[in-house]
This record gives sequence, structure tokens and C-alpha cells, in this order.
Amino acid sequence: MRRLTSGLFSIMLVILLVSCLTFATSAKDGDGKIPKAIQGEAIRMALIKEWGTGTHMITHINGARAEAKRYGIDLSVVDANNNLAKMSEAIDNAVTNKMDAILISHGKADALQDAVVRALKAGIPIIVFDNDFDVSYEIHRGKLISLDQYDLMMGLLSQMSLVQELDGEGNVVYNRVANCPPTDKRHRIWEGGILPTYPGIKVVNTIDLGTDNPMPKAQTALETLLTTKSNIDAVYAVWDEYAKGFYNAIVASGKKIPLYSVDISDQDLAMMQEHPEIWRSSAAVDSTIVGQVQIRLGLKAIAGEKLPRYYSLKPVLIRADDLPPKKQKRVTMADLGDYYEGWGYTTDFLDDWMLALEQSLKSKGNKK
Repeated sequence: MRRLTSGLFSIMLVILLVSCLTFATSAKDGDGKIPKAIQGEAIRMALIKEWGTGTHMITHINGARAEAKRYGIDLSVVDANNNLAKMSEAIDNAVTNKMDAILISHGKADALQDAVVRALKAGIPIIVFDNDFDVSYEIHRGKLISLDQYDLMMGLLSQMSLVQELDGEGNVVYNRVANCPPTDKRHRIWEGGILPTYPGIKVVNTIDLGTDNPMPKAQTALETLLTTKSNIDAVYAVWDEYAKGFYNAIVASGKKIPLYSVDISDQDLAMMQEHPEIWRSSAAVDSTIVGQVQIRLGLKAIAGEKLPRYYSLKPVLIRADDLPPKKQKRVTMADLGDYYEGWGYTTDFLDDWMLALEQSLKSKGNKK
């Protein structure tokens, strides 16, 4: 493999540094004593999502609900159905209802900024996933945490999978979703690292159709390209909702064009096993873990503990070649822990006092 250029090398150094900080932060600690701010309190949190449909989002919600149940947390879930005004209103409602913590999923920073600032000024911690807000420390006081799936690394893993299987040369249909924080991060790796490092990779077309129900739009867009261009060697999807549309278009064309992507779902896995020669790989984080970590960070914030301003979860590269043939076993997201270490559960931010809290609730339940 050719030597990495200084641009990609710099990116990798940053990624490795963040990894070290990530692993250092995730260790379990504490003496097991439940913090006074938590003892005997009826804790309430709100999970406010830009949208709640699709396997990834549903799994995230279920992961948060299951983790909340462990600690007796009353978790309210708001699906804004892609309505940013509704998200902002839900944040304000959480403040009015004196929620102990607010968990946010996606959204646009400029549309939610004012509501987030109002919540922070009210002293309510904000744990935001796949977004970030420009708020001074004087306002957030250590109670604003931005959590992501390590999108820089997911971009690198998925894009290098494409590069390696193409031997560094080929015509690629590339997908990006501009002005969406996680996909923007993945795109930075492609634009700033992959393309300058591997000049043999040529982008013959870029597809960006936004975030609103992109699968059928992506399918139509690629179907059109496949009838007009005969020199496509690979397709890259920055988000699996696009990948599913691309997959359908490739299968319908009768061609065997390899597909590489980010994120995973049960439907994705079924497609990957159906045509492993097409859907080759996808970099992903189990969204169950996202829910687990948001709840734990919310608890730690309520307890008054020091928290990182940013935290990235650890992704894996799911490869079609790692999975069994479909006749042997149909793999679901629940099964991926059998093939990849760290899938399905994490101990990140799981403190001894949380286990003690869980046990105390079980003991109370047994006495009833």
C-alpha cells in the first residue's frame, strides 16, 4: 500500500489522539456510593429526536429506555418527525416541566440553539447526539456534552474499505449529505484525506438528496446514472438510508457494482447477506449503546460529576465476508456481538454507584 500523504497522516494522528482520550474517559470508577443528588430522587429525563423511524432510531430509543429502566428513570420520548420547530418547543417544554436532564438526537444547531441555551441557563444538563452547540462555558458550566459515533473514524473505515478493494483506482459514485453534522464529518475524511491520498479514485457523480426519506430518491437517482454511465466501479453511501436505495438500484440493473456505506440495520444486514458481492461493508456503532451512554451521562451530570465536553463511541467495520451465508444463518443486529467485540453493550461511563442504584431498586421491588 502506498505511503499515506501528510494530510491523511495528520487526520489519523488526530483520530488516534481522540481514541486515547476516549478510552481514558470511559473507565468505570467511584466507590459505589450513590451520590446525594440521586439518592431517593424520582429522576425524569426527556429524549427529543429529530425523527424516530427506521431501525437505527428505534434501536436508539429502545436502548435509552432499557437503560433508564435500570435506574428507575422516567424517560419521555418526543419524535419531532423532522420538524425542527417541534424539537425546539419540546426542549422548552422539558424546561417548563423541570426535567432533570434533556437528551437530544440530531436536529440543526441554528434551529435549536436558543432553546438549548434556555435549558442550560435553567441548570438542566444537555446530552446531545450527532449535533453540537456553540455555547460558552459561562452558560453551560460543564453540563453540555456532545456525543457522536466517531464519525471521522467511521468515514475512514468505510472509505478505506472501498480503496483497498479497488486497489486504489476506480470510478466512484459518491454520496454526501451536506449540512448534517455526522455526515459532514464523514465527508471531511473523504475530501481531505482519501481523495488527495489516492488520486486513482475518481468521483464521477455526487448524490445529495437531503435527509427526508432519501431511500427511494437515492434508488431513482442511481438507476438513472446506471443507464447513462457504464464506467462505475463502486458506489459509496455516507448513510445507510441512501445505501439501501443504491443497493436496490444495483440489484435491479443486474450489475455487480460493490457498495460501501456507514451505519447498519437489520434490513441492511439482510441485503448484505442476500448479495454479499454487492454490499461489501458498512462502518457502524450499535445505536443501543448510544442510548445507554446518553442515559449514563445524564445521570452523572445530575450527580454533579465532571464530564467531557465531547465523547466519541467506538465503531466497527461490518464486512459481508465476516458474516455466514444466508442459508446458514440470517444475521440481525442483535447477533453482531457474536462477530464483533463490543457490539450490543458498553461499560462506558458505567460507574459503581449506578450498579448500586440498580441493585437498590431491585431490592425495593423484591420487598413489595
